[in-house]
Amino acid sequence: IPSIRYFGSNPNGVGISSNIHYVPSSAFRNLQSNTEDKVKHYGCLVWSCNVIPTQSYLNDKLGLSPPSSDHGSDAMTLAKSAPRYPLEIAQSTPLRVLHRRSSQIRKRHVLSLVATRLSSHWFLLRISTSAGTYVKEFVHGDCGRTSPSVSSMLGSGGSCCKTDIYWLDCEGIDV
Repeated sequence: IPSIRYFGSNPNGVGISSNIHYVPSSAFRNLQSNTEDKVKHYGCLVWSCNVIPTQSYLNDKLGLSPPSSDHGSDAMTLAKSAPRYPLEIAQSTPLRVLHRRSSQIRKRHVLSLVATRLSSHWFLLRISTSAGTYVKEFVHGDCGRTSPSVSSMLGSGGSCCKTDIYWLDCEGIDV
């Protein structure tokens, strides 16, 4: 039986085994193999610089509503107003973690999104994403490093709408 030392104020302490040894990198790959299959669910409180006049406006901008009868039925209009989810996004390594992660573009998926207008500038998002999605950056766009983003979808004429995330909570993980 290996000897174990205990540390900390917990009566049982924190156990540290004395038989620590190096393992091959393949052990880490095996450990990480299931992470890409996880789905994470988030709740977010978001502020928008642009006025959000109605719930249907928010739904239309985020691609959440089916085409309404006043849009007409041409193919271009239907393509613009069709639900976008699941949505593939391209995320460059976020500026806030660039000092510790390699700079690359990662493809991630927003599997579902539900938006609830709270006031003229505030709304709640409930998002389900593939593991590894940077949710804060999906909301504010990270200076164009995440595309598309909530900020870019709420913008008009090719310009983004400044959005900021004030609250973020991981509400669940499906393995």
